[in-house]
Amino acid sequence: ENKAATAGEIKTLTQLLRQGPPAEKQQALHKLIAAGAEASLASCLSAPDPITVQLATVGLWECWLNEKGPDARRRMDEGIKLMESGELDGAQEVFQSLIMAYPDWAEAINKQATLLYLRGLAGDSLDLCRIVVQMKPHHFGAWNGMALCAVQMEAWETALEAAQEALRLQPSARANADIVQLAQTKLGLC
Repeated sequence: ENKAATAGEIKTLTQLLRQGPPAEKQQALHKLIAAGAEASLASCLSAPDPITVQLATVGLWECWLNEKGPDARRRMDEGIKLMESGELDGAQEVFQSLIMAYPDWAEAINKQATLLYLRGLAGDSLDLCRIVVQMKPHHFGAWNGMALCAVQMEAWETALEAAQEALRLQPSARANADIVQLAQTKLGLC
């Protein structure tokens, strides 16, 4: 959590995100993002209110994407746009340059993991996902990525563990529940 906001302010903003009216939820979200309050946002992923969960999810991605400032975010957005349009070589170049410039930026590593998964390199992608969750244990996206890679590799115990952790962090994510069920079936646990 960023020191610009006090612990008390973050607690109040988190309560507003969980229980406030829609306009106050939005304001609280923007302030939590600005404060880099990842742990507080992650705690909202298990809220009973789907709007709170959706806002917290968006908030975490914004924190992760903005972590290294506006110039790095612009480059990241370029890489994501290239990846989404199927220009994987260009995207890989962008993500690799971001990793070189910011070796401690978990999201640059996570996007490179996504790219490797899209290229069919599940093992390499899985290795990068593991680095991301070491850096950011509440990175539900990397846990999900790890589970998807493990499914691709038919590494069912890894798939089960990663999907269970992703589901623990983000209980409403149906895709993770589906992977848990698949892995349990493959392991003969159900």
